[in-house]
Amino acid sequence: MITEWIGLRFTKRSKANKGKVYTVIDELTTYNRAGVIVKVEFLCEHEFCGQQVKSRECSTTIKMGLIA
Repeated sequence: MITEWIGLRFTKRSKANKGKVYTVIDELTTYNRAGVIVKVEFLCEHEFCGQQVKSRECSTTIKMGLIA
């Protein structure tokens, strides 16, 4: 089980994202009114045409594409 997500590097498995290396930069947690965690997403960034692009990814996507 991964305890520290920030700083992890991964790639996505689709053809469109081939060669792009994503880095986790923040954890976004959503709670309901009762204080129960509903959803956990991760803010990631990668470089495209010289600019940093940010996206939200789930933990499963990150686990499948981890770079050692």
